[in-house]
Amino acid sequence: MRAGVGWGLLAALVSPVAASAADVTTVRTESFPRPPYSGATYYVYERAGQTICTKLAVCNKFDQCETSYVPGAFRAPEDTATGEPYGTTPAVPIAPASLAKHVCLTRFGLVQR
Repeated sequence: MRAGVGWGLLAALVSPVAASAADVTTVRTESFPRPPYSGATYYVYERAGQTICTKLAVCNKFDQCETSYVPGAFRAPEDTATGEPYGTTPAVPIAPASLAKHVCLTRFGLVQR
């Protein structure tokens, strides 16, 4: 393979046309302790730097969970009183083909099914 052809192919693979930042939906998590022996995990969905939906999963030590969905930003009073989360994950982009699989986004009409 010639060098010019190889680099052209590499450039095409590395720099595909990217969606604008306003179109990208990301999800990150924040975790809080909940006594006794349970925890709350917030799944924070964001687009263009704004929180568009929050999923809250409160699970006990047997991994039995109660899930709720709230449009926009949300944090329960007991977790606000706790202060900063004890665990977080960085925001990860959600592939456009997977957006409809996220109940938080479809429930409030933030994506089309």
